[in-house]
Amino acid sequence: MSYQHILVPVDGSNTAFAAVIEAAKLAKTYNSKVTILLVVTVDPFIGVEYINAESQKEDAIKHGQAMINEILSEAQQAFTAQGVEAETKLVEGQEIDKEIAHAAHEIQADLIVIGSHGRTGFKKLMLGSVTQKLLGEIHLPVLVVRG
Repeated sequence: MSYQHILVPVDGSNTAFAAVIEAAKLAKTYNSKVTILLVVTVDPFIGVEYINAESQKEDAIKHGQAMINEILSEAQQAFTAQGVEAETKLVEGQEIDKEIAHAAHEIQADLIVIGSHGRTGFKKLMLGSVTQKLLGEIHLPVLVVRG
């Protein structure tokens, strides 16, 4: 089986970077198109009421944008180092798993390569698992890379 378009969700973690490395190997093997996805979530309970001055708001926005650009750039550079071109996609939403599934459908991906922290027990119960939720949300192959 060959994969034409691989979607790789990233969040800046070492686990996501491990998924990038595996996705690069697959993309190189199958000459696949790659899209790096970053889902930005804005916590509705942490809002502008905590930021008093307009300059603080602008600084927070600039800092967030810089972090996003750095995460996408690092992932893209990792693909480039393996001789693979990768596009980037940025989306905003509250439910990361649903946004990943939507993006995969939108770009017609035929494989998702995603990192998993491998949490178990109480931590998994309390924190949830984007990967676990994604597996219940999507009907295409998902390669889970443990970080």
